[in-house]
Amino acid sequence: MKLSWKQFGTAALCGFILLAAQNASARVVDGNIIMDQRMSENLCAITFDDGPSRNTPQLLDMLDQYGIPATFFLLGKQAELYPGIVRRIAAEGHEIGNHSYSHPNLRLLSPERKADEIRRTDAILRSLGVTPLFLRPPYGAFDHYTVEIADSLSLSVVLWSLDSRDWKSLPADYAKLRSTRGYVYPTGSLRGIFLFHDTHKSTVEDLPRIIANLRAGGCQRFVTVSEYLDGVLDPEPGLLMTRRPLKEEPGQMPLAARHTVEGVEDSAETPPARSWPAGSGPVPLARSSKPWQPENNVAPLPSSGQALDQHSQRDQHRPGAPLPPSAHAVALPPVS
Repeated sequence: MKLSWKQFGTAALCGFILLAAQNASARVVDGNIIMDQRMSENLCAITFDDGPSRNTPQLLDMLDQYGIPATFFLLGKQAELYPGIVRRIAAEGHEIGNHSYSHPNLRLLSPERKADEIRRTDAILRSLGVTPLFLRPPYGAFDHYTVEIADSLSLSVVLWSLDSRDWKSLPADYAKLRSTRGYVYPTGSLRGIFLFHDTHKSTVEDLPRIIANLRAGGCQRFVTVSEYLDGVLDPEPGLLMTRRPLKEEPGQMPLAARHTVEGVEDSAETPPARSWPAGSGPVPLARSSKPWQPENNVAPLPSSGQALDQHSQRDQHRPGAPLPPSAHAVALPPVS
């Protein structure tokens, strides 16, 4: 059967449209893509939306003590209120994404207002030294205009695979959260990208239980969203991973002091040949979770008011200034 030029052109056009649709869908990472990500160990990425808030410094203290990285999807208006906290999030090795400026349902906005919400926040974050890679639309609501705007800023749209629904109430067991496919992971197999909110003080104070539950459910390593999606795996514990050179900023503790590992020989710092480098580069120390070991005789956490007052006062007196890492170390109780 011979095809006319008209039929051939129609077929070619349909193929082009299909290819374009596939490329567009590849920029959206939903729960299915997250759960289908292939990996050789159970990776878990904890993410916090709607911040930064007055609770974020306390959360950063706790994450630092556990040696766990997180990904923060920030609102532009909140980043304007707490620029010092934004800088601290980035300085401590966590990942930052775009969560719009004022948390609207982007599907209900005109294309012009969609663009303003996303572009305005992107500009604010970049002015604070952050280069976001991801957009998480509020409520997970987006359309093709949202994807096009995100793509123009080199942002991928990223959702989640497990929602804590902490805005409603705290779950009895975080390892028993239902995935976006509607099932609970069997014990020992838990993995995925988890959604939390650091605007809720109850969530921040529940972090020790969150981590304990997720580890008991099967999480073997906590990573950022980028690392989860890149599938960056290495059998070495986090303290011995290859470090990425970082730029020192005025007012921060010297990086050499922050990254010194006592009792480790130079030869031990070279990653072994056996690894699974699915990503394009080495995993930096600050963005890979340290091997967890319970500690005995750990001092209790200070009251939440103390931690809050300490950091809110700093932001008042030094607007936009990063908080010194040495000033916010907090001892956490061991996770059982």
